[in-house]
Amino acid sequence: MCDAFADLCATGEAADWELWIAGTGELHDEVRNSPSGRHERIKHLGFVQPEGMPEILAQSGVFVLPSTYEPWGVVVQEHACAGFPLLLSHAVGAAERFLVEGKNGHGFTAGDKASLKKAILAMIGRTDQELLMMGERSAGLGVRWNPSEWARTAISFLPHLRQASAGKA
Repeated sequence: MCDAFADLCATGEAADWELWIAGTGELHDEVRNSPSGRHERIKHLGFVQPEGMPEILAQSGVFVLPSTYEPWGVVVQEHACAGFPLLLSHAVGAAERFLVEGKNGHGFTAGDKASLKKAILAMIGRTDQELLMMGERSAGLGVRWNPSEWARTAISFLPHLRQASAGKA
C-alpha cells in the first residue's frame, strides 16, 4: 500500500491526500522503515486505543484494508457503520457483505500494486460530495448487518447441517 501511494505522490496523482496507517501487525516495522513507508505523506500512527479512534476518524476520509488474507475483518463493518467509503482487497471476506462496487467503494486484487493504485485513484477522482454519498451507502450497509440478521443467517444453515448429519448416520 505504501509503494502504491508513494508512486501516486511521485507522479502528482495523489492530489493533497495523505495515507494514515493505524495499527501494528507483524509487518509494521518492516513497512514503516521501508523507503516508501518513510514517505513524508504517509503517517504511521501505530496502535491506537479505542478512545483515540474518533479523533483519527474525524480527520480521515476513506478506509483501506489491503489484506492479503482476511477471512472477515470486523473493522470493515466498524468503518462502514462510521460512514466511510471503502477500499478493500478481494481477500477481505467482509467485502461480500459491506462493499458494493462503485457505490460505496472499490475492491482491488490483494498484493497487486497496479490494482490498488487504480482503486485509490478512483477515490481521489471523486468529489467530496460523492465521497460523502459513498459513506452514507456504507453506513446503510453496515447497520443492516446486526445480531438479528446474523441469527437469521445462522438458522438458515440448520437444514443443511441436519441433512449432512443424517447422511453420516
